[in-house]
Amino acid sequence: MREKKEPCMRGSARSLILCVHAHQPIGNFEHVFEEAFEKSYRPFFEVLEKHPAVPVVCHFSGSLIDWLEKTKPRFIELTQRLSRRGQVEFLGGAYYEPIYGAIPPRDLLGQIEKMRQKIKGFCGEYPRGAWLTERVWDPHLPGLLKRARVEYTVVDDFHLEKARVRPPVTGYFRTGGGALGPAVDLFASMKELRYLIPFKEPEETAAYVRQANASPQEVLVFADDLEKFGLWPGTWSWVYPHGWLDRWFGCLEKDPGIRLYTFDRFRRDFKPRKTVRVPHASYSEMMEWSGGRFYNFFDKYPESRYMRDRMWSLSDRLEKEYLKNGLGESARDALYRAQCNCAYWHGVFGGLYLHHLRSAVFENLIQAEKLLASHQNHRSGPGQAKVGTETLSSGKRWRLEQEKIVSFFNPALGGALEELDDLSGGFNLMCNVRRRHEGYHRMLTAKVSAGTDGGEAPLSIHHLLGFKEPGLERHLFYDRTRRFSFVDHFFAREVSPEEFRTLTYAETGDFAGRPYRLRVRSPALDFERKAVLNAGGNKTPVILKKTITPDGGSALRARYRIKNAGRRPLDFVFGVEFNFSIGQEVSAGGNEARGVREWALRDPWRGVSLRWSSPQGADFFSTPVETVSESEYGLERTYQGLSVLSQRRLGLLPGQTCEHQLRLEVDGGRAHAD
Repeated sequence: MREKKEPCMRGSARSLILCVHAHQPIGNFEHVFEEAFEKSYRPFFEVLEKHPAVPVVCHFSGSLIDWLEKTKPRFIELTQRLSRRGQVEFLGGAYYEPIYGAIPPRDLLGQIEKMRQKIKGFCGEYPRGAWLTERVWDPHLPGLLKRARVEYTVVDDFHLEKARVRPPVTGYFRTGGGALGPAVDLFASMKELRYLIPFKEPEETAAYVRQANASPQEVLVFADDLEKFGLWPGTWSWVYPHGWLDRWFGCLEKDPGIRLYTFDRFRRDFKPRKTVRVPHASYSEMMEWSGGRFYNFFDKYPESRYMRDRMWSLSDRLEKEYLKNGLGESARDALYRAQCNCAYWHGVFGGLYLHHLRSAVFENLIQAEKLLASHQNHRSGPGQAKVGTETLSSGKRWRLEQEKIVSFFNPALGGALEELDDLSGGFNLMCNVRRRHEGYHRMLTAKVSAGTDGGEAPLSIHHLLGFKEPGLERHLFYDRTRRFSFVDHFFAREVSPEEFRTLTYAETGDFAGRPYRLRVRSPALDFERKAVLNAGGNKTPVILKKTITPDGGSALRARYRIKNAGRRPLDFVFGVEFNFSIGQEVSAGGNEARGVREWALRDPWRGVSLRWSSPQGADFFSTPVETVSESEYGLERTYQGLSVLSQRRLGLLPGQTCEHQLRLEVDGGRAHAD
């Protein structure tokens, strides 16, 4: 048990650094920016201004800075004023908050330099330190940070404990140097302080600092989200109307046992404690969410891996064009925006389950690709179509480019359509996510407590697990395959919308999500798979051939040929599934139609229409796709998009082949801003 020390006098005061980090993701809603500003950013700095003896290190992400410069110029002036009087020290970082090790090194260097220039324009000086996004540290980073002229960054005490530093982790440390390569200094944010501030009374937190087992040459560091001061559930009333922040700053001003520093000032006065080698790590909660390694998210969530792979592939193409023919910064900046970390992972904060954040990744990738195509003069004209390949770490995709749409097909997963980009609106119509089991789903029936917005101290967000609505367990369904389009199904009978939504139907074939052979007859793609149908206990071989052909500038035509390769007659229902991340109230003429040759959906928010046609006729219906996921406000149901099924009953004698055709047309949408 740690020995408690009496409050120290000024000569032996404990050193403390306060650092806050403010960020809003690319693609977040305008009203979220506004709420965060009014509940957290503005009041925090207004209170800080009243306490000139309290210095604070501050990091704003580039996406937030851009919004503040556009909409809150007086707030920018306030932060600059505090910087000029030496009260605020700005941290640099990668501009749009990417995970450092998840993007190409050249892009990391470019993003850090973009932030360096922004802060130089802000306060007249380049930053020496950088905020490490989600504190995801990798052993290779010192060399990159040194090249980016970053002298130090902030990790957690958890990182240093993994490097065999005994707790409590105070002071700062050096990693690298000499034979170990380039050196970078590491400050460690203390988990105990993150859970005390702002959730305990100021006097209790100050007592913890005074009694810490640390010498005057060591420092305690609090480095955490600015949003916890007002935006986190239950914190606003406690921090501002009930005066927690004002009392905390006042306590620090008056306490002779606490000496306040910024990172730069502390490094000028004291040397690092020792040199360490830090393995891959993040804060302890992130390590729990990710299963011990951040990059596990790319294995757990193929949607995240696909976005990452598309981003890396585009970065390579942009770099080649930049080196060969020169390329404006607009395309590169769109790529940087697509690297914003929030849509790539899932925890209490990660936004993988938030459609608008995933969509923003693709919107910026599409914008960069359009700029690249314009620079190369490669865009397909009216009536033209081109087939290309994109080699990703998860396998090769075939890219079908038309005048108004771009399609990505995946032969390894059902010969299905994985991405459909509407060039008019600049968005991916298939920004889908699979309904999958999450560990916290087991807690849906557990008794939980929620935060408070009254006069009592709130709980930390990491201690909350509430429900935004009752009965969420009734919405837990887990998809069998990824949510693609032109997904091929065989059923014994017609499937109802409710059966399709709840996955209570029986699949008699082995085609959905399975590998198909591909033959390219540019611009057509010929997919083929031979498998069996299980009908009445009998297994009958079936050969399915699917030919995808571009039709005009904005339509795809699928021609199916289904052959009974067995010795028994077959009677079955053939279904083709589509999944689109479009608005919920979109059905034109109802959600279900039988025996029709044409069917349509319209999304009024995007302004896009989808039209199906089948000369043989088919049944159509759509059902909503909803996930149950954790957020800072508890478990919630989130609308993700619509699933559409076209189905038709067929009969085949032995050796017989039948044909089914479907045409999908996209009537382009419009770019939007919330």
